Amino acid sequence: MKRTWLAVFVTIFVIFVLIEFLLESAHGHIVFPWSHIVGFFSLFGLIGCLALMGFAKLLGHYWLERKENYYDKNDDNE
Repeated sequence: MKRTWLAVFVTIFVIFVLIEFLLESAHGHIVFPWSHIVGFFSLFGLIGCLALMGFAKLLGHYWLERKENYYDKNDDNE
């Protein structure tokens, strides 16, 4: 299942890079030095998305997640 998703994401990424390559002549001027690199913004978006997902996973694991017996440890008085 993971290989299927990986293949889908790689295919979509390649399609976006090809679209950007074909539409590169539509850009009137280059604003940033890295704007001329084909596929830069697609790769930047992919890395940014993966970084946000990794940060959210770490945040959930270390800050939000509680131990399995978290709610049972104060039941001694009952």
